[in-house]
Amino acid sequence: MSAPTTIAILLVLAVAFGGWRTRRAPRLRGLRIGLQVAAAVLLYFCLFPPPTREHFAADQLVVLTPGITPAQLDALPLGAGVVALPGVAAPRAIERAPDLGTALRRHADARRLRIVGGGLPPRDRDAARGLVAAFEAAPLPRGLVEFDAPSAVRAGSVWRLGGRVEGVADGRVELRDPSGAVVATQALDAGGRFELQASAKSEGAALFALNVIDREGARVDAVAVPLAARAGAPLKVLLLAGAPDPELKYLRRWAADAGLALDSRIGLSEGVALTEGAPKLDRDALQTADLAIVDERAWAALDAAAKQALNAAVRDGLGLLLRVTGPVPEPVAADWAGLGYRVRAGEPAVAAKLDRAFAPADTGLAFARASLEVEAKDAASLLRADDGAILAWVGNRGSGRVALWLLADSYRLSLAGAGAAFGTLWSDAFGAVARPRETSEPTLPSAMRVDERAVLCGVADDAAVENEAGVRTDLLVDAADRCAAYWPEAPGWHALLEGGRRWPFFVRPGDAATGLVAGDAARATRALLGAASSAVADSDRERPLPRWPFFLAWLAVTAALWWLERGTVPRNDQSPIAAPRTSR
Repeated sequence: MSAPTTIAILLVLAVAFGGWRTRRAPRLRGLRIGLQVAAAVLLYFCLFPPPTREHFAADQLVVLTPGITPAQLDALPLGAGVVALPGVAAPRAIERAPDLGTALRRHADARRLRIVGGGLPPRDRDAARGLVAAFEAAPLPRGLVEFDAPSAVRAGSVWRLGGRVEGVADGRVELRDPSGAVVATQALDAGGRFELQASAKSEGAALFALNVIDREGARVDAVAVPLAARAGAPLKVLLLAGAPDPELKYLRRWAADAGLALDSRIGLSEGVALTEGAPKLDRDALQTADLAIVDERAWAALDAAAKQALNAAVRDGLGLLLRVTGPVPEPVAADWAGLGYRVRAGEPAVAAKLDRAFAPADTGLAFARASLEVEAKDAASLLRADDGAILAWVGNRGSGRVALWLLADSYRLSLAGAGAAFGTLWSDAFGAVARPRETSEPTLPSAMRVDERAVLCGVADDAAVENEAGVRTDLLVDAADRCAAYWPEAPGWHALLEGGRRWPFFVRPGDAATGLVAGDAARATRALLGAASSAVADSDRERPLPRWPFFLAWLAVTAALWWLERGTVPRNDQSPIAAPRTSR
């Protein structure tokens, strides 16, 4: 006999016995018997709630993730098909799973996932690929929720960082250097977004700070911004110009300060030129060069053998930057058409602004652009003005690249005190056009946290990691992809040791920048949406009703019975048994 049947028989017997006793009650016998029956029925339903039918997707699994709100929990059907991941404060009735992979093995028929809460942590995203059909995101915390900044840059260049702040209207952000000085600040736009830029003045690791300030001037959030400035490998550059100009003066000065090996020949008059180094265009010299810069007048002065050698070197990997400083003669335009750029005279160009690209905002500088119409079908834009006009193109030719440069007076950045912006402008251009080199730099994660798995790729077999305390951890490198896993145990600066070189990287504390963690989880989960199959098998299932309404009703009925029974208890002086009298 089952437990519900046994309990039902016992309750029926109890009601029968109570009704037999109640027949002698002087008043309200019918009410009392009815309350006894109701109490028995309510007690049975409290122990064994009646089921209700619920419509659901038979192949859907509801996954509760950290950050879920109480309102989201109350709106869920807390029954079968719902699992909670670690970090979720869910009721005890909900199934727990140590990770999503374990939950999917337990629910082998699940073909779709409905994610509720803050989003999937990194360990569960691979298991969810192709299965996420819906994501009910919890509200993001107030403060910084998106952040994009390089972990390593070249020393002397301008670097940029951007992001988004949640819930801070009319606020602003400020970037402070390691000394505490404000190096950049900006008001948040209507969507809470911002973009800042600063210069990496010297080689080494530095820790900046990004503060979020509200309209009253109070600090809402603060995030550490680690930056490792590395010295770049010097390029060998060949510069040919038909005449001197201010642009060449500042370009040569920057190249010398940056440590580039620059050989130049600048024409002064017929048969007279200013030469620095050994600017030769023979085969041997071009094979060792990384980049050649030639303007239209210098190109017109080249003989056929020099042009042929330059074209052959470009096909073998040399980078070529065609710099326009004035009208382009027709023979030069014909030669450049063979390099992928058809140019012809055009209307006078509108002055270009570069405030969004390299210069500090609102400088008021306007730069000259060559008056040319350019047709470059196989080239991509290398530099754009703030209004979207293209100032430089770059395209592939064989193993090398050819660029066309129309900006004539970028040196005005240096005159305006933005020397770092000028250096970044030309550094980016040189890096995009110069001969490609095999890089041996390892690939390090941009964000690492204590006790979270990080993957370091492109490392050698003898690679190791050293933290600030000097504790060294040898890495186990996978021979197939040259990657290794590392679990940092302490926050702060670490260094990847490889072949006598050190590659610094920063590890955040586990409880730091929680808004960034929440924002990253939400974005990564949304990126998984749409891959699940739309074919869903609908079905019905039974789920017991909650017990608490039946318990409250039973408690009320029992209290009423107690009150009625209390009213029928005889008092001491009205006892039907008379007290015996005592005689003297």
